[in-house]
Amino acid sequence: RTVRGSGPGGLILRADVDRAVRDADGSRADAAATAAATTTGTTATRGEQHPAEAVRIPLRGITGAMADKLSRSRREIPDATCWVDADATELLAARRAMGDPKVSLLAVLARVTTAALDRYPQLNATVDLDAREIVRLPAVHLGFAAQTERGLVVPVVRDAHTLSTEQLHEEMTRLTGLARDGRLSPADLTGSTFTLNNYGVFGVDGSTPIINHPEAAMLGVGRIVEKPWAHQGELALRRVVQLSFTFDHRVCDGGVAGGFLRYVADCVEQPSLLLRTL
Repeated sequence: RTVRGSGPGGLILRADVDRAVRDADGSRADAAATAAATTTGTTATRGEQHPAEAVRIPLRGITGAMADKLSRSRREIPDATCWVDADATELLAARRAMGDPKVSLLAVLARVTTAALDRYPQLNATVDLDAREIVRLPAVHLGFAAQTERGLVVPVVRDAHTLSTEQLHEEMTRLTGLARDGRLSPADLTGSTFTLNNYGVFGVDGSTPIINHPEAAMLGVGRIVEKPWAHQGELALRRVVQLSFTFDHRVCDGGVAGGFLRYVADCVEQPSLLLRTL
């Protein structure tokens, strides 16, 4: 910001930087005064505005707590991600068939998730580093990512494995309302064992999210878009979604992770498969 460029159109060249360093070494006080005058002159000449100083935003409250948790996750968890595209046309039709009041798509996916965790309990777990043990947890407390004006929060549905799709919808709706009003209690934000992340609401297809420490995995759901798709031997326009699965490689291998994700994708494509676990 303080160097006058000698190149075309005021472009700062390496020689300009070297000259500024020599001037600073010779007389820092004079160099500072000259730099201030140079900046003023350059701004007046080119009509450009430069910020006086950087903006500092404190990491505190929910934002600070989330930053600490994400940093710890990156330090401790050796994560890996796999993904698959799935035809969600039949899932959307099944949701419409449920009638009014409408059940949210996130609640339907939450029910698919609890069914998948029943098949693959290795993923409803945490790692105890001190004891050097993998701890498989008896209950599914399902976290789901929610974006609010106060930042990203992860409300927790307690004992999600015991709830029906309709009950999951009611509880997720209640918690989302509390999140938007800033009225979530600490108990509403802690104790999750697995997280469902619907980043499709941001208009993106895929993501490689950071696991919500100390959990072992996270299921991500992208946007559902109409795409050409091979269906019953013909090319058709279908509603397609990308599912991604990020997991702690200490708790399972790729076979378990792939099996979990494939089961979720199969339920998305053929919702009748869920009848086996109801």
